[in-house]
Amino acid sequence: MKTTISFMANGGRVSVEAWPGSPALDFIRHELGLTGTKEGCREGDCGACAVLIGSREADGLVHYRTAPSCLLALGELAGRHLVTIEGLSSSSPDGLTPVMKAFLEENASQCGFCSPGFVVSLTGWLLETPVPDIAGAIVAVEGNLCRCTGYGAIRRAAARLVSEFASLPAPGPARIEALVAAGVIPASVADFAAAPAAVPRAENAGAISCAVVASAAASSRGSALILGGGTDWYVRNPEPEETGDCVLLDLSENLCRIEMKKASEGPDMIEIGAATTVREFFAHHLLRSGFPGIEAFEREVASSLIRNRATLGGNVANASPVADMTAILIGMGAAVRLGGGKRGAGAGAGVDARNRLMPLERLFKGYKSLDLAEGEIIESFELWPCGPDERFNFEKIAKRRSLDIAAVNTAMRVEVRDGTIVRARVSAGGVAPVPLFLERTSAWLAGKPVSSATAKEAARLATEESSPIGDVRGSADYRRRILGRLVLAHFIRLFPDGEIAQELLP
Repeated sequence: MKTTISFMANGGRVSVEAWPGSPALDFIRHELGLTGTKEGCREGDCGACAVLIGSREADGLVHYRTAPSCLLALGELAGRHLVTIEGLSSSSPDGLTPVMKAFLEENASQCGFCSPGFVVSLTGWLLETPVPDIAGAIVAVEGNLCRCTGYGAIRRAAARLVSEFASLPAPGPARIEALVAAGVIPASVADFAAAPAAVPRAENAGAISCAVVASAAASSRGSALILGGGTDWYVRNPEPEETGDCVLLDLSENLCRIEMKKASEGPDMIEIGAATTVREFFAHHLLRSGFPGIEAFEREVASSLIRNRATLGGNVANASPVADMTAILIGMGAAVRLGGGKRGAGAGAGVDARNRLMPLERLFKGYKSLDLAEGEIIESFELWPCGPDERFNFEKIAKRRSLDIAAVNTAMRVEVRDGTIVRARVSAGGVAPVPLFLERTSAWLAGKPVSSATAKEAARLATEESSPIGDVRGSADYRRRILGRLVLAHFIRLFPDGEIAQELLP
């Protein structure tokens, strides 16, 4: 149903009765009249509709994240600060911020359709990057496409910004003040950061936490749209009508927590809320310390715009056989915790308070099919950190470097002592109707020496365990052969100093 949604838009307040699941892009352009936010692909691929969203996060500070507004629920703006290209333009008396001037003077804009999105993305990068560098700037715009100018000019504009803003304070209030003084962002950003919206989001637009999601889902008899980041759902529904009983998961509440879970028996686990975004996953210190080097795989997943919105639970619930985060989680050995569920008729009918915990790979029953009871939801994931003798790797093959769906992906976690594999987990995506845990390959690896012969046999077994089909991303034979190559790549990357790399690399 419609609800009151209140938020700050550039320098003013907005309060509207609307469907919380309607796309923010349409409201921004048609109701607010802010047409500098362009409508392009409506799939989050081009970045022309990028906006900045400010909200207070777990560290107690207000952060601004870029988001594709075509994949953003209007209700997600509740209690937050929306900054569009028009808001940025108000930062300077002549309407040109330093980012805009860099684009103008380096000839990085031609038709101009994509330019607002690039400016927004680079501005968000200046707000949040620890240290401005050209590599970070390129990552910031990897979800923005330009069809006519050529990326050389855009790279020059980014390099100019790196030089101009090399001495910024650390991200936070001092960074915001410095960027306001430099005319990069409007004063409304500093105002919002100092005195964020007082209306709780959960009371503002129906954005709710895990405690009541299962109840809402069960009572709706399956008709409720339980929406997290929306990066899958809006692609399939680019022009949604009234969204009915839309339940927005609050991405700032307990569904996106990441914390150590003390175990009475066995090792402590890392517990990850289902609404954790891909960006938060790769940035969190528990994941980085528990899986050293994991941050290197972030760029393999979508783009920075999508990673700011896409959630782990949504990636898994979409049940795609080539989902990158699903392959990573299965390779890590994650278990999934399910909550809610509905009892049958008679005494005790209603929401079941039980929880189920199962290995993630067992959640998938078939293509796009999950083992979920009515009203049951994905609450969290649990996994144990790597020990001193363990290593983890992820590999992916796609048609382009960034923002593409995998043809095949795979992850491998391996424990090695004295040159012998103690245990291993190998996952694979794109080679079966469901994401796979390669159980036979993993079991065979236990007790084997780390050698090129072991790597080759593991690659052969993995291809035998797969059952791919052909589609536009590759034939069945191609996918099978690529899986074998990627298993070899695991060994090359995980053991770069031994004879494996010397023998297997050309």
